[in-house]
Amino acid sequence: MSGRQGRKTAGPSAPASLTAEEQTLLATLRSHSKARRGADIDTLKSELDDWDDNSILTCMNSLSQKQYVDFISLGKSGKLAFKARSAEEATKTGGMKDEERIIYRLVKEAKNNGIWLKQLRDRSGLHSQLANTVIKNLEKKNVIKWVKPVKNPYKKVYLLFELEPSTELTGGAWYTDNEMDMDFIEQLSAQVYKYITMKSFPPKNKDAIYSSSYSSYPTASAIHKFIGKSGLTTVPLSLEDVQSLLDRLYYDGKVTRIVKSGYAESDYDRMDTDDEDYRDGDEEVRDLDSDVWMYKAVGGWATEERNGWTDMPCGRCPVFEFCSEGGPVNPSNCKYFKEWLQG
Repeated sequence: MSGRQGRKTAGPSAPASLTAEEQTLLATLRSHSKARRGADIDTLKSELDDWDDNSILTCMNSLSQKQYVDFISLGKSGKLAFKARSAEEATKTGGMKDEERIIYRLVKEAKNNGIWLKQLRDRSGLHSQLANTVIKNLEKKNVIKWVKPVKNPYKKVYLLFELEPSTELTGGAWYTDNEMDMDFIEQLSAQVYKYITMKSFPPKNKDAIYSSSYSSYPTASAIHKFIGKSGLTTVPLSLEDVQSLLDRLYYDGKVTRIVKSGYAESDYDRMDTDDEDYRDGDEEVRDLDSDVWMYKAVGGWATEERNGWTDMPCGRCPVFEFCSEGGPVNPSNCKYFKEWLQG
């Protein structure tokens, strides 16, 4: 390696135990870690003048032994890459024994989904008694913690102490102390239904209806924003949580779904497909769902029962019984029906 001048350095806070080369490489890696991704050897060579493969790998192995770097697989290609640990994590793991690092690595790899106690012991390759001792020691040091999954409360699942468990483990917003909070769900559903009802009918005449071309019924995204601004709950709700409430109202027959103008039929047909290629981006599917569907209340403000028939002029016409072709009131020249169709 040559040409040390002009390269990145880790600055005055760089650990004293690192050589100048290691500090340079670590600083470069940390510039990539801010984006929560690592860097492969080709990327590093393009950013570090006069460093070849051997120089980078030699220095990287040293950083790894000192607990400053993780070796990872980059994306779907599985290409070898490197990711810098934070200074805090490097300090935390630097003083660990080998068996503690093994347990720590397995728990870290599980992220916020956690790893079951039995799997942790088996994959560590440590004797069961030793594994149990190491796990307890890491718990006491607040390095790892365990939670009870809502779907299987008799299991212990371990994750890093600073991580929040995934909704798969906790059940999400609808669970309190590992039990589904039906009171919370019912109360919030009622408020969401009230909001949809308010947006489903003209404010100046709550017994009237909008035209068939009306396209300002609320979407899941709009309802999500409403809940966030209204202060209805202090529990943070994701868009997916709100969608589950809307699905519940829909299948209970309290709201109906209308395709938002501008979306083709294929957009919402594909959301129910089993095509794995399309469903690779689950988050994109949920975002699409929140934009495609508008929600309209079925019941409305009126005291009598409402349905699809009563939500059109004929179903609510006060002279419906006198309406007939050729009569003084007839469907051919009904101005209300024409206005409704034309929007």
